[in-house]
Amino acid sequence: MTALDRLTRGSRTVALSVAVGLLAGLAAAALEGGLDLAVPRLVGRYGDPGGPHLFRPAALLLFPVLGGVVSGVLLGVFRPQGERRSTEAVIRAFHHEDGRLALVPAAVFALASVAVIACGGSVGPEGPIAGLGAALGSAFVGLFRPTARERRLFLLAGCAGGVGAIFRTPLGGALFAAEIPYRQPGFESDSLFPGIVVSVVAYATFTGLLGYDEPLLRGTGGLAFAHPLELLAYALLGVVCAGAAFLLRASLRSVTALARRARLPRWLAPAAGGLLVGAIALVVPQVMDARYQFVQGALDGTLFHAGARHTWLGWAALFGLVVAAKCLATGCTVGTGNAGGMIGPAVFIGGATGAALGALLEAALPGTIPEGLRQALVPVGMAGVLAASLRAPLASIVMVTEMTGSYGLIVPLMLVSAVAYRLGGRFGLNEEQLASAAESPAHAGEAIVKRLSAWKVGDLADRSWPHVVAPGASLPELVAALAPGTRPTFAVVEGGRLQGLISTGDIARAVELCDPQAPAVAADVMTRSPRVVRADDDLLGTLKLFLAHKVDVLPVVGEDGAEFLGVLDRATILGALQRRAETERDHLIREHAGLRAIAQEQELESLLVGLPATRRRTVQRLPVPGEAAGRSLREADFRRRYACEVIAIETAAGELITPPDPGRPLGADETLIVLPSRPAKEEPPRTPAGAPAGAPDG
Repeated sequence: MTALDRLTRGSRTVALSVAVGLLAGLAAAALEGGLDLAVPRLVGRYGDPGGPHLFRPAALLLFPVLGGVVSGVLLGVFRPQGERRSTEAVIRAFHHEDGRLALVPAAVFALASVAVIACGGSVGPEGPIAGLGAALGSAFVGLFRPTARERRLFLLAGCAGGVGAIFRTPLGGALFAAEIPYRQPGFESDSLFPGIVVSVVAYATFTGLLGYDEPLLRGTGGLAFAHPLELLAYALLGVVCAGAAFLLRASLRSVTALARRARLPRWLAPAAGGLLVGAIALVVPQVMDARYQFVQGALDGTLFHAGARHTWLGWAALFGLVVAAKCLATGCTVGTGNAGGMIGPAVFIGGATGAALGALLEAALPGTIPEGLRQALVPVGMAGVLAASLRAPLASIVMVTEMTGSYGLIVPLMLVSAVAYRLGGRFGLNEEQLASAAESPAHAGEAIVKRLSAWKVGDLADRSWPHVVAPGASLPELVAALAPGTRPTFAVVEGGRLQGLISTGDIARAVELCDPQAPAVAADVMTRSPRVVRADDDLLGTLKLFLAHKVDVLPVVGEDGAEFLGVLDRATILGALQRRAETERDHLIREHAGLRAIAQEQELESLLVGLPATRRRTVQRLPVPGEAAGRSLREADFRRRYACEVIAIETAAGELITPPDPGRPLGADETLIVLPSRPAKEEPPRTPAGAPAGAPDG
């Protein structure tokens, strides 16, 4: 790839990123604006769900039902049956669908989530905007004939823009989108650059339209890690956060299973889920808090002043009740098919979990828990549950730091996120995540692609190409140079500069039209201005030229485009890949001895490929007979004595020797791969006395 090609590709990436970021920011602003209008006019009319008091008016029972009906109707009409939740759909599109994510279903899902949240459903807007941003990225870049890889990258970049804008976490959004495809720690590193650009532009667009609001939690700027002994409390918090992630996952799966058994109509199931949420909210109204007011009150203490005079043990019980109720309400909302995301509920549950542990520690060790530590457990708990539920520990650390401004808590954030992820990552919410990039179809053949991108044409070019002629070479000379069974391509070179190429087809046509009185020369036959490659071009792009121009060789020239350096043969590239694969295979077997068994089976299969299937089934492994140890196959007269034909010898180190050397002494710890000399229908070869029978090697 030339410098101009790299500049063009980089400019294209930046331009597309800016456009996708603008679209994602506008979408996030529209979603947030809709919530700002709808929430106060619906569920917000019946009191503040962020307060400490339990029990609310019976009218709350019907609001989630209304949201469920709207959600059920919208999703039933506009989203395909079996369509996954937003982040699950994004990850599936990345791994299995070449980055294609339909825009209309994603937009309808985001719209329906506004209705669900405004009516008190226990979901958040972050998941829907992640899906909508991803769909915008996929659809917009699709207008410019992208490669599958490019579409995948902008799918993740659009997701980063949506999350970065709605959470006001531009860096966290980029890391979230890059980390979320996998269960194990890993990144889609190629998506980071477009993801950062998209997230920054989306964040700037969002805040430019709605204004820069205060962080998600206020009053965390002064909190900081103060003493090593605090790590004990934080480590305990990591364990508790893993338990909260398990409870959230169990609630979701249980309700989902019950909804499937109930077999309610698709439009009715969300309403039934809303009814269950309303029933929970009658007792624990805090489950309807989509703005983290309850968690904020636990952090700054306003919750304690507004409530009854509880003991710390009573507050711990209240926070624990809210955590359990929120998990169940979230399961009832999402598990019955309502629109909405689970990132917001996970953040809320994490904050309440941290508040519960702080109150419990204060009750158990009165006067020994600093107020700063008890407050810090709230934002740190957010990161813990988020890391376990999303299986994205690094993104969770950065997101919570940006959301809350708690930069002084980076050490406990790291510890709690790591512990919670390690213990609770198995309870993650996203079923579409794969273990690692090695399992993703999106990375099939990636090692070969990266190798070809790194290799240069000059590395494999034949600089002593034998078929080089001068422009004045006669046609008979060219014909004489055609060896039987070959189809060489002649490079016409004069003064070290390429003049043209001559294929065997060119020679054949020239012979047919040749005038005996004026024989043609190379300059008359050659193809002028042939397609060339430069020595610093990468092989991946060069292979596309082979395919596009249907040629087997390409001349290699210098930077001026004319100096002849040699020729690149397509077969040379294949040979280099095969040699590299064999080298890596040898290294792999040396590093991982257990893989030798697979290599042996491959060698044996290739050895038997010419045998009929009936004879393949008679192949046996036999240990070297005691009387043959130290003797060669010839000396032991093995074929006649045991009615077997030895086709390979397996050494003690696991190496297959094939064909076997009849004069090589046999080791007592070696194994013989044998075929019976008699037809398969006769009795099998005699097992040497005292040796275990070999199992058929089918």
